[in-house]
Amino acid sequence: MKKIGLYLVLSYVLLMFSQTASAVSGFSEINNTIFDNAHLKNIKQEGTLNYVYKKEHFVDGPREDTIDLVLTNLRNTGRKDTHIEFFTGKYNRPYQDRENQKGNSIVVFFLEFDVRELAKTINSARPERWHYLQKKVKWQLARGANKQDIEINYNGKLVAGEQYTIRPYINDPKKADFPLYANKYYIFTLSEEIPGGIYQVRTIVPDGDEWQEGDEALIDESVTLVGFTPS
Repeated sequence: MKKIGLYLVLSYVLLMFSQTASAVSGFSEINNTIFDNAHLKNIKQEGTLNYVYKKEHFVDGPREDTIDLVLTNLRNTGRKDTHIEFFTGKYNRPYQDRENQKGNSIVVFFLEFDVRELAKTINSARPERWHYLQKKVKWQLARGANKQDIEINYNGKLVAGEQYTIRPYINDPKKADFPLYANKYYIFTLSEEIPGGIYQVRTIVPDGDEWQEGDEALIDESVTLVGFTPS
């Protein structure tokens, strides 16, 4: 019964993130790129998008796990049914299967996980707290992000990609409630040249006000595509 309750709550939170999932006039490029693009169109067979999760934490140390997005029932439209295995063993999180999907929902799943974990970290798992954090991320995605054209080293091959960065809490009037995370970065890396379109979702809690690649971080958390495994 407890697992069913968690399943329902996670499905609800996922729905709240997914409600941004349509291109709307006035929404930003990153919002529409992440939530409305047909990321799965370049996958022509059933199989699994394999992601690796890594976390480096200044107190808890490192952790590594896997996230697999299973694609089935391919349609002529390019849409697919999806099932996600989000972490393994005791860390596994139950999510409802999704039918007739055109987009890669790895970002939605990770953001749901992120805001719920952040709410717990700041000693408040109350629904109003993670709802608030969720809204801050959604609002910032709707407003826009810093964009950079980059090259991605995917399985030993350099491919063109785009990287978007947001900092949803930096000007938050309530950031005194969670000062450690007020400067948190969210970094989204995408490429049309890789299976499923989304290469990495990464968050950084800097050791200071600012962070750039190569700097030390208090918390470095990421989900990165390692490959596609045909069924």
